[in-house]
Amino acid sequence: MADQISQLMYVFALLTFAYFYYHHPKAGAVYLFIGAGVFLSWAYSVIKKSKKGEALFRLGLFICALGWVLGPERNVWMAILYVIAGLLEKQVKFPAEIGFAEKEISFNSLPRRVLQWNEIKNVIIKDGIITVDQKNNKLYQKEIEGYVTADIEKEFNDFAHRCLVAANPREELS
Repeated sequence: MADQISQLMYVFALLTFAYFYYHHPKAGAVYLFIGAGVFLSWAYSVIKKSKKGEALFRLGLFICALGWVLGPERNVWMAILYVIAGLLEKQVKFPAEIGFAEKEISFNSLPRRVLQWNEIKNVIIKDGIITVDQKNNKLYQKEIEGYVTADIEKEFNDFAHRCLVAANPREELS
């Protein structure tokens, strides 16, 4: 999804730059060079994605931002939007992970989310799926990449139970 949004931003910028190039023929050379840079960056990213399965489109987004600022229209707000999109792209594409420690559970999402064990009703791994059941009735489930042996499953579930008991000494846990 992030790739499609980046590419949609490319299309929007290229169409806008083509429009500006047409209406500002004297200063339009900037848009011509920026457009060529965006197109080449786009082609490189698509080829890289087809070969390696993953690519970042951030270089083209930064070139677009340059085009928004350097051209005769000088749209700083659009440039800022494209820079922010370029900076956030890698974080958005980062695979979701959950970190478990004795004091907290952290999610590497954007923004980073941290839950204390006393906010949790239950945590369990079963059949390759991890489930985090929060006391506020929010439920988070994620399929675990790779095979989880019965021993690892039992070890994790015992660890989670110990942390829950330590954080909620007077409550009965499920």
